[in-house]
Amino acid sequence: MKAKAAAGRPREFDPEAFLDTALDCFWQNGYQATSMADLKKASGLASASIYKLYADKRAIYLAALQRYIDKGISRTVTRRAEISPEVALREMLEFVARLSSAPAGEKGCFTIAAASELLPGDDEVKAKVSSKFNYIISELESILLRGQQQRVFRQDENARVMAQSIFMMIEGMRIYGKLQPEMKDLRKCNDFIVRTVLVNIPDGTGNSAVRSSV
Repeated sequence: MKAKAAAGRPREFDPEAFLDTALDCFWQNGYQATSMADLKKASGLASASIYKLYADKRAIYLAALQRYIDKGISRTVTRRAEISPEVALREMLEFVARLSSAPAGEKGCFTIAAASELLPGDDEVKAKVSSKFNYIISELESILLRGQQQRVFRQDENARVMAQSIFMMIEGMRIYGKLQPEMKDLRKCNDFIVRTVLVNIPDGTGNSAVRSSV
């Protein structure tokens, strides 16, 4: 007969599961307010198991932040190059709106939380946050450049500047999401963002109309 595990025996160490648990702790309480004791209690792991991979709480935090960033990037829509620039932009904004709406939106964005708590002053966190933000901006810029080449998006503004402006608006949406706004309101705002970059063409009455490829 197989012997039962001893009571209180620590769980087997799973690095990815542990980082997910640590991420939840840091996300909920912040870096400063989370202790190693909190991480051990939440994960059910012994100190020896944790310290085999991570030197200290800071190393765990940086690994958890990187895991959050990597998972976010992996969720990026991969078919954007196969669809129209306007649809690609709308899909990207819709994705952010869904992240910002209830109930998930109440948690906010962990990258923003890290920046708010530890910047300025922490160069390692700054490098990770910058890489995430620059990735999003570059994705937006790529969509906008393609739209300009196809004469769908306005060409009187620099694509990088428009991308940075839209990025700042969608990151603000993540913060606004903590108030659990209505999805319909977020979509109206997203539609406004798209209309600001679409090409204006004469409508035959002497006025300008916004062309939509949707």
